[in-house]
Amino acid sequence: MQQGIVRITGKNAVFMDSSLVVSAAYSYHCTKSERYYSRSFLFSSCESIVASPPPSPPSSPLDDSCSGSRKRKRKKKKKKRLYTPNEKESFAECRHQEVRGDILEAYEAFQATAIPRVKSHAVALRQILPANTTTIVCQEQEQEQEVDFVELGKLWQAPLYEITFSQSSERSSGQGLRSFTLFNTVIENAIKEEVVAECAGCRFLLPCLCQFLISDINQVHQLVPEPSCEGFNLLVIDPPWENKSVHRRALYPTLPNRSLLSLPVKQLAHADGALVALWITNREKLRQFAEKELFPAWGITPAAVWYWLKVKEDGVMVSPLDLAHHKPYECLLLGYLPCQPPLGTDNKDVHGGTADLKHEKPPDKFVIISVPGDHSRKPPLGPLLSGFLPGPKKVKGIELFARELTAGWTSWGNEPLRFQHLPYFRRKTRTTVEA
Repeated sequence: MQQGIVRITGKNAVFMDSSLVVSAAYSYHCTKSERYYSRSFLFSSCESIVASPPPSPPSSPLDDSCSGSRKRKRKKKKKKRLYTPNEKESFAECRHQEVRGDILEAYEAFQATAIPRVKSHAVALRQILPANTTTIVCQEQEQEQEVDFVELGKLWQAPLYEITFSQSSERSSGQGLRSFTLFNTVIENAIKEEVVAECAGCRFLLPCLCQFLISDINQVHQLVPEPSCEGFNLLVIDPPWENKSVHRRALYPTLPNRSLLSLPVKQLAHADGALVALWITNREKLRQFAEKELFPAWGITPAAVWYWLKVKEDGVMVSPLDLAHHKPYECLLLGYLPCQPPLGTDNKDVHGGTADLKHEKPPDKFVIISVPGDHSRKPPLGPLLSGFLPGPKKVKGIELFARELTAGWTSWGNEPLRFQHLPYFRRKTRTTVEA
């Protein structure tokens, strides 16, 4: 629990405190859980995990009341037509029924075994935090406006913006200032400590040994390694899928699905192969597009499907499990990119006669249970996927369409600094760091 992950005994599932997992990668800082888990839920209470029809309104004895001798005419109610799901909705319901039992078993085991541990840890953590952490910014800095990198990138002045590494930790605060062009430039924190950087009047915390690129999809080729033996063996992709609700609420810009076909996924992969994790919504149209077009175009062999079950702070699902258009879980499609033989060689001559290195395969229908953060913020996958990598076991990860940075990883998107804004973090005291 200190690292933020509790394995649920006897089940193919874990509970994850994403805020603690993220904090474990920082030496001198930790996330503010109250800001990480600031998302509001559509359902204020979901005591029943199975959807039930809304109660019918109570009949009134005055329905047939009359005024004097004249009876009030009652309007004939139109008969409600039974809704017939279309083909894709029927297919999606079949998928749901196939995995429903596994998700329900994991959830019930979580309720019985994991919740007591989680609650006891939370109580202990609340007792420790006030004494061992200090607020990293004063009240005036807390209220500073966040940078909208998407809108900033549209301005004609965008090429002129810079990001400045103002300081790292107290150990190396005497280093000189370093500035980099903000957009379309690969920026790296090459030291083993987090660094504070400043841009557009705001400060950001960059984890150790990370690099990132803020650009549109046309510039992602800058991250393609040369040679391929320096590529990535873990690729996490969280596309901004086309979504009417997201577009209507203007939460973030979406991308046409077919634009994803041009991502250089093969070129980013390590020569010994790579594990690819693709986040996807529950829309059957997107699921079929990913399985029938996207994975084949990228050259990915499907391996497993994982599920992220979202719960509230009290451990109850964010919505009933069988709700038609708002499932409490999202899907994670896992697949492998094969190793790449050197030019001029045959696949059979690679790695001692086989083109596929032996590695442990991820289990199917694995369930990650966690409280969701801000909209579209996914739980960190590195600790869970690191044991299933082909080739070198050391994780060399990249996240595409990232909205936050990860220590030791490469992040690309049009707002990878979104959740690195300094007020999202606290600074640990010296006693906590030494401990």
